[in-house]
Amino acid sequence: MLNPSKPLFTKAKFFRVGCLNCLPALSFVLLSACAPPVKVAVEERTVLTVRQQSEKIGGQIVAIVQSGDTLYSIGFESNLDVKQLAAWNDISDVSRLQVGQRLRLTKPVGFVAKPPIQRRHDASRLEQKDVSKREGVSRDSALKTQTASSKSATLASSNTPRKSKPASTVNTTPIARDVAGVKWSWPFSGKVIRRFSPSSTQQGIDILGTQGQAVTASAPGEVVYVGNSLKGYGNLVIIKHNDNFLSAYAHNQKIIVSEGQKISARQVIGSVGVNNRRESALHFQIRRKGKPVNPLSYLSALSS
Repeated sequence: MLNPSKPLFTKAKFFRVGCLNCLPALSFVLLSACAPPVKVAVEERTVLTVRQQSEKIGGQIVAIVQSGDTLYSIGFESNLDVKQLAAWNDISDVSRLQVGQRLRLTKPVGFVAKPPIQRRHDASRLEQKDVSKREGVSRDSALKTQTASSKSATLASSNTPRKSKPASTVNTTPIARDVAGVKWSWPFSGKVIRRFSPSSTQQGIDILGTQGQAVTASAPGEVVYVGNSLKGYGNLVIIKHNDNFLSAYAHNQKIIVSEGQKISARQVIGSVGVNNRRESALHFQIRRKGKPVNPLSYLSALSS
């Protein structure tokens, strides 16, 4: 009689061994199927702008001076007062910038403004004495000259016939309005097609004109920027009127003034060009201490 337990035992033993060898692999498959997916970190690559790179290096907002930039154009673009920029960056001459120069656009930690330089009392007293002496001499000579001229004027008036007054003319130029120490007038007579609205980034007014029409200075001052490096403004002119006020004239077709030039009120500075909306219009701004203000609060109504 054959012993069937031997081959069966052998097969059973082989099966057990095979199962024990496969158990770890089988367990790994089952555990892998039940385990939550593992998130693999993906490296993100971003392209930094020049401004962002500067911030990363310097730890503050920084502007890199480009060719054609002035301290006024950088302040205009950043809505900052030029006096603040000069003080924060320890700049004594605002007309001198170097290409590649880094300018911080934020107030330094612990910054203390330097007091204005005062003249010595002794020097001022000496100057006052000299002025008083000169005024005394000029006053005596002026009285003598006035007496002689009044006599000659009396004789001349008796012999000269009176001239008739010239005919009155209708004033068709914009009326100047004195606000905050500056007499403001319109760059030209035209319809305002877009009003001041800082919430919608409209930082000035748009005045409709005809292409090539003359653009005049709104008030006397000094041209502190001429160029087209500021994005969205086209050919731009910025005029400084005093320590507090600037005016800006954008989208000129042609500019006929230069930086550093002293100009008078209503002097022609350029001509109307085409704006970003393909309109023949001038974009006009007034800035007070670097911040845009509503030009219509400074300009009077146009005369008829």
